[in-house]
Amino acid sequence: MSTFNKIKVANFFARQSCAAWQPNRIIRVICRHIYRYIMEHGAKEYPYANPKFADWQESDGNFYTLVTDSSGFVIRRSTSYVAWLMKKYCGNSPKLPKPWTRKPGEHRFDAKHWGEILEYNGWQKVSRAEWPSYRDIFDERHFIGIITDADEFGLLVWFNNAGFNITGSPVIWLVSTYKDFKEQNLEIPVSEKSGIIWYREPKVKDI
Repeated sequence: MSTFNKIKVANFFARQSCAAWQPNRIIRVICRHIYRYIMEHGAKEYPYANPKFADWQESDGNFYTLVTDSSGFVIRRSTSYVAWLMKKYCGNSPKLPKPWTRKPGEHRFDAKHWGEILEYNGWQKVSRAEWPSYRDIFDERHFIGIITDADEFGLLVWFNNAGFNITGSPVIWLVSTYKDFKEQNLEIPVSEKSGIIWYREPKVKDI
């Protein structure tokens, strides 16, 4: 199936998964499974990057049009992107715990609340002494960072690499995320002022 036809077919089922166009809940659930399979099966990179998929106006009100991935996160957000990377590099999509108390208007698992998800899946919150460094790159240790005050919903970042000074100390974190509906690679200063809360995957590979 060509990319054009794949997106066209997936869009049909994605639209029918939204309450704005399909009032029958059972049909919505079935269509949701179908478009997720079409988009995610065999994908080697983030499967929802194509802007032609689900290219309609988003709304989470009475005219609900949001589209989610197989982990239940709205696509083209840092939460969906990082959930995909967890599956790609760590072997499994995140399991979702029952969420804690939320303030009025807060979504179920906005990025700023991902500490709950990561800890539920065995990821370890690390201290400053355990921040991502050059050793973690060689040991292939994966880190996810949470920036709670990045915006209203927070932002997740995936640690890729680091820049170092002449003493070998990391001074820049090189991370990837999904922001403004597209994948972005960011350089973040290694500092508490960056406001990142780092979590390390549970199964650490030792040399």
